[in-house]
Amino acid sequence: MAVASDRFSSLPDSVLLHILSFLPFDDVVRTSRLCKQWRTLWCFSSFLNFIHRPKDLVSLKKFVSFVDKSLINLHCNCNTVSRIHLDFPFKRCFTSDVTVWVLFAVSHKVKELNLILANDAEDAYCLPKRLFLNSSLEKVNWVSCRFEKIEVVRWDSLRELRIGSMEFRDDMVRKVVVGSPCLEFLELDNCWGFKRLDLVGGKVSKLVVNGYREVSTLDFEVEIEAPCVKVLELKGCFRMNIQLKNVMNCVSAKLDYHFKIPKEEERSNFYEQQRHILMAMFGSLRHVKDVMFGTWCIEVMASWGMTYIPFSMTRCECLTLHTPIQERYLAGIVRLLQSSFNLRKLIIHMAPPYFEFETCFVPVVHDVYSVGGKFQLSMLSKDWGLNLKKVRVCGFEGMRSGLEVLFLRDLLLVSANLEEMVIEWRRSGHQNSIPDPSDDFVTESLLSVRGRSKNAVILFKN
Repeated sequence: MAVASDRFSSLPDSVLLHILSFLPFDDVVRTSRLCKQWRTLWCFSSFLNFIHRPKDLVSLKKFVSFVDKSLINLHCNCNTVSRIHLDFPFKRCFTSDVTVWVLFAVSHKVKELNLILANDAEDAYCLPKRLFLNSSLEKVNWVSCRFEKIEVVRWDSLRELRIGSMEFRDDMVRKVVVGSPCLEFLELDNCWGFKRLDLVGGKVSKLVVNGYREVSTLDFEVEIEAPCVKVLELKGCFRMNIQLKNVMNCVSAKLDYHFKIPKEEERSNFYEQQRHILMAMFGSLRHVKDVMFGTWCIEVMASWGMTYIPFSMTRCECLTLHTPIQERYLAGIVRLLQSSFNLRKLIIHMAPPYFEFETCFVPVVHDVYSVGGKFQLSMLSKDWGLNLKKVRVCGFEGMRSGLEVLFLRDLLLVSANLEEMVIEWRRSGHQNSIPDPSDDFVTESLLSVRGRSKNAVILFKN
């Protein structure tokens, strides 16, 4: 019987090193036991991933010792290091060790430095000042670290900055923007301390704000001034007023955040306040061509008491709605569609919201316009949807939610020039091989009721 060939060992070293770059470094070192060719290969790895999960002090000390020895060996071999990724439960007693590792990255001109240091608030690692005078860094991701008394920032090559669970005050924002002439991507994940994200004078083209550490009052405001930003994403949990200022170059906006429900004594006029905040955002983003709304924004729109819409998104060509099709959201969905006269593409992610919601009653329906007579797409004007060409539906559950079927039937009836509707079913793994008896009914219902969209192609995907 022929002996199986070792295909991995026949690969060039450059390919093997690329494969090793995806592994934690302790696993990379273990590959030295595989065969003679792999014995010294780990010494030339330029991507170092040090990852440790256990929080007990004994295992943490072993991990720190392993990182120390690994960096010493790599330093002795004089090999180039491009990326260092450190992810472990940090404790204050390891401050000097982490600082040595960071200075190793600085002296070896590492291009990517990730410090994911989960810890208690009082144990946050203080980033050394030398790190802020660095012309080699291109990408960084820092979580649960701390800026302290940084006077000057000079990151001549930095293109991507991600920070999470860190205080990021207004003065530090300005220092980063001014000192990073190549910075294009900025992501703030559950940070706090800033009241004004002033990106004037920088080149940041994509800004992501994912939540904000809890504030004590609903009157708290954050202003975002980002004249160069083309892609803006607001997601996660907020409890404050967000004001957008000077975002005229924005072409894509994602408003997929949710608002923490206030205490009982703070709920007076709560939805009215949220509508004013949302209306101000619409005013700042009315020129954007690609817009995405999450469930919270849609629910706020549904709570609007007026039948007319005091805003319009006349330049919106692609609208994405991240919402289940339930009665509580239908009014908001219709109002957003009413405001999008020039819509060319509609994407609907029929996913449950991130926050608490009650289950929607699914009625038995035989007529597309018979659900309470309210909030149906038939309310749209006859001129609506003339430019709509494509509809994509994700997470469709068929007859598991009667309103989903009704909504798509309405959409086919009111869209005059629709060319394609793609429906992606949401099924669990065991359901893929078991046909649902209602599937044929859903398919026939949608194919037989195309109204004005007689030439539309309807595609179903599992």
